[in-house]
Amino acid sequence: MKPFKLCLCCVFPVAIAAYVAVGSAAEPLAGAAAKLKMEAARDEVANLRSNIFLTLLQLDRVRGERDPAHPQFQVFTNQLARMEELAAAFGQHAQEMKQNGEAYFADWETRTAAIPDPAVRKRAEQRYGERKECYEAIKEFMQDAKANFLPFVADLKRIKTVLETGWDKNSVATAKRLFMSANWRCIDTQRALLNIEDQLDRLAASFASDE
Repeated sequence: MKPFKLCLCCVFPVAIAAYVAVGSAAEPLAGAAAKLKMEAARDEVANLRSNIFLTLLQLDRVRGERDPAHPQFQVFTNQLARMEELAAAFGQHAQEMKQNGEAYFADWETRTAAIPDPAVRKRAEQRYGERKECYEAIKEFMQDAKANFLPFVADLKRIKTVLETGWDKNSVATAKRLFMSANWRCIDTQRALLNIEDQLDRLAASFASDE
């Protein structure tokens, strides 16, 4: 598992909205270059998914910790600080993608309509339809991921707060209830991220066909 990285700002919204829409009017991006961008975006989503699982795994180890110094709790706390930063970035970029992606497709639609050759225009329209479908799916799955990822991190923060006050029976019981909630949120977030990866694979294949 790769170390946690905050590279998602490169993925959302630019590496999806811009690349799905084949770049800008001044510098179109297609073929092998776009395929590599889609694969890189997919790898970043997979890395995010892995780190979410790692955070929950570290929390699970906290539950079984017997050392009164609670060193594993500190490991979890350190990871949680990075997850809080990621959650803020994810929410921001999900919103940016929702707002900005349509502009790329509107520009592409205008440029496609201006293509004089009917055969070339038809191929461009077909690619537009395929990639717009993927984009819309990614946008929807990103909102699903956001809807579960942010509460997931909120549950983890509450667990941290509860355990920082003490490790008495009531605190541990409360933390266990929150852990169950976080676990379900994690599953739903992972499912949405897997769906995003699938759509990015479709896009990579679509761009490969440009060659």
